[in-house]
Amino acid sequence: MKLKKSIPAVLLGTLIALVSATPSQAETFAFSSSPVTNLNPSGATINGGFTKFPTTAGMYIQQCIAPVGTARPTTCSDTIQLWVTAAGGPGTTSPTGPIALKVASTITGKGVTVDCTTTQCGLFFRLDHTAPTDFSEDKFMPITFAKGAAAPALAADEVTVTLNGNPLVRNVPSNLAYRAEAKIVATAKSGLPVTFTSLTPDCTYTNGVFTALKGAGQCALGYTTAGNATTAAASGNFPFILTLGNQKIEGVTKSIKKGQIKSLPLETNFGSQITYKALGKSCSVEKNTVKAMKSGTCSIKASAAGKADTWAPLEQMLSIPIK
Repeated sequence: MKLKKSIPAVLLGTLIALVSATPSQAETFAFSSSPVTNLNPSGATINGGFTKFPTTAGMYIQQCIAPVGTARPTTCSDTIQLWVTAAGGPGTTSPTGPIALKVASTITGKGVTVDCTTTQCGLFFRLDHTAPTDFSEDKFMPITFAKGAAAPALAADEVTVTLNGNPLVRNVPSNLAYRAEAKIVATAKSGLPVTFTSLTPDCTYTNGVFTALKGAGQCALGYTTAGNATTAAASGNFPFILTLGNQKIEGVTKSIKKGQIKSLPLETNFGSQITYKALGKSCSVEKNTVKAMKSGTCSIKASAAGKADTWAPLEQMLSIPIK
């Protein structure tokens, strides 16, 4: 935290806060804002912008209590947060434009309410979900509020979200394969409806299903609740690391009679052509037809090519009973 020696006329008499990473860190950012002290306890907006921004990842900005030592803050607001990224997308903020963050003198995070007029609070900066293990840009910028009546704190809403029955953790990446079935179910403690939006173009969200359109890269699913007279609005996002899709062979005959000829599927579920090879003498295979030669089990090796950044190659053993 330091003061600029020269202050533009439009900001005369106003404190300028500068947060920057130390020179020893691999990547650096610098954020300039005004004002950050003596804020209105009934509600205030911090306006600022990045003069430097990391090139390897985006950043999250959250209102939190002051961290202890090098640890991350134990309590951060469930709702006062921004996702800043050059990649763009719904629900994100560009690092090259002005940034406005509405802060509050009382914050609630994970069921814990903190009075920021008596507890040191501030803005906490960290790299986003695309760099989950990189703590080099963790920075805390203190803010203070003027004496006076704080705005009444609404109860924080608790939103639980699952993917195929497994709970998701906000800001913690999960894997999602290309075109994999991903059913999203959400409940809010308030009973309010939860609205979802795909924050990135490589995934879609429709009627409770989140779908990856690629097999490499990242996606994010954002959620919001509107809030009401007794419960604060809630928002957040769940990041996903996209992985190659798994090809399947659908419609393989379950059995075959001795001397009978049957057709095998020509393509996988993703449209890749399948090649077959008979293993053993119980059956023979020509292109996509199989002929049962003698009783037992027809063992066939099926193969299909993969597609870069989309789906993985397929190698599968088929066992078809011969009756």
